[in-house]
This record gives sequence, structure tokens and C-alpha cells, in this order.
Amino acid sequence: MLGRIAVLLLLVGLFGPEVRSAKVNDDQCGAFDEDQMLNMQSTFAIPTEHQWVARIVYGKGFEGKIRDNGCLGVLVSKRTVLAPAHCFVQYNGVAEAFSVHLGVHNKSAPVGVRVCETDGYCVRPSQEIKLAEIAIHPDYDSRTLKNSLAVLTLQRDAKIYPNVMPICMPPPSLLNETLVAQTFVVAGLRVFEDFRLKTWVNTLSRGFCQSKVKTLVTSSNTVCGYHKQPVAYYLGAPLVGLQKKGHVTQNYYLVGIMIDWRWENNRIMSSFLAIRNYMDFIRQNSNSLIVRS
Repeated sequence: MLGRIAVLLLLVGLFGPEVRSAKVNDDQCGAFDEDQMLNMQSTFAIPTEHQWVARIVYGKGFEGKIRDNGCLGVLVSKRTVLAPAHCFVQYNGVAEAFSVHLGVHNKSAPVGVRVCETDGYCVRPSQEIKLAEIAIHPDYDSRTLKNSLAVLTLQRDAKIYPNVMPICMPPPSLLNETLVAQTFVVAGLRVFEDFRLKTWVNTLSRGFCQSKVKTLVTSSNTVCGYHKQPVAYYLGAPLVGLQKKGHVTQNYYLVGIMIDWRWENNRIMSSFLAIRNYMDFIRQNSNSLIVRS
């Protein structure tokens, strides 16, 4: 573990000026950097990678009712976060979720405080924003977890900085493309690591996933696959793809949110709700979504 942290501090030190830079444009989304992509052999995500990951905060004690004691969401506009519905609606009612934390790079660090490492490298404070509303998909089934999608409306706009940024929504040109046999990226937080992590996900057919792990939650609206690194994330971790413009990679866009994961022969197989199938519901309950043409 100490060795991993040492590598992380070295890497984030290289990106320090970017994290400390001024506020970015409010219409920016899905920031992509090729130098960061080259570092995919590391499981750690630096503060200016995958800045759309949101940590959901519950009333005291409720985390124990949720798998792995926590959930994540994904920031899709300055006032909107998407998350699995079963992070809120359980068999016994509604969770006491009351806020989200944005820009969390180290989940053990205090919220709202500028965190500096021993080498002088500093990370901009994370933001805590209370929830104004939770919209649960009308066809959500808490028994099968079908249509497990919630749209969270924040009480105020998130402040957009290099460590807090929305993810771009799927462009119309990709809404009908297959999600099978693709390589995407998942990023988020997990129980046994303090720092935000990332890894590749190689997607497979639903039938193949079910043949390997019968207990994995899947449906016609999900995509599944193996993680390249055997790391399990909190539910709600966003799965993102790379949008290209000509011969240049332009930005990340949202593919799905994790609704389930299982071990299979020392590998992690996850199931993600495909966001493109729920765009009407998301638009009805949010505003200022960003799509790159």
C-alpha cells in the first residue's frame, strides 16, 4: 500500500499546476488528456481525471443498508447527478441521502479543506452540496433492479474547476452504436482504498456474462464486462467512452453507471445501466446537459 501511495504522489506532483489553475469554462465537460490516458497502467486517478465522480452522503447509519456501505453518482450538469435508484429506494423505504461530495480525490480527506501533501502538492477543496430532489425512474423495480436510475437535483450549482466537471452526455451519433465488444473506462471510489481509482472495462454480450455469473444483475438496458484490474468500486461508478472528432480524441462521454458487480475466477465482472436508453427521463428531470457534436 505504501508503495502505491508513493507512486500516486509522484504522479499527482507532475500534474500540480493543472489542479491549482483557475476556474474552467462552465460549458466544459468530459475533459480528456492523452498524457493521463498513457498512465492507465496505474489504477489511481489523479485529481484532474474523471472529475465527474460524485460521492453520495447519507443520514448516519444508512450506509450499512447499502452494499459496500456507500454509493457514487456522476455529475452531468452543474446541478444534476445520476445514480442507481437502489442507492435510495430499498425494500423498506427511502434512504436518508441529503448531499453529494464533488471533487473527492482522497475519501479520507476532510470536505471543503485544501489538502496538501508533504511534498507541497495541494488539491483544491472538495465541495459538499445538499440535495433538493431525488427523481426515481417510474419503472424501477426494487426486486429485479430493472431501470435502477435516479436523477438527483442539487440545491445549488456546482462550481466548475479542474477537479470538478460534468461528464458529456452521449452524442446522437453514438446512441445506436453497439455497446458490446468495446473498451470503456470506469472510475470511482471503493471501500479499501482512499484514493479515486480507474481501470479499463472490456464489454461482453449479456448472454456471456450471465453464463459466467448467474447472479449478476443484467437486463436489456444494461452492458456488462470484466475490469482489467481486479478492483471493485462502489455502486454508481460511471462508465465512460471516448468521443472522437476526425482523427483526434475530443472528450469522454457517459456510457453507463454501475448497478452490480461480482467476482468470477479472481476477476471482477460488472453490470452497468446504459444511460442512452433513459435520455428522455434524464432530460425531464434536469437541465443544462452538455452534448458534444
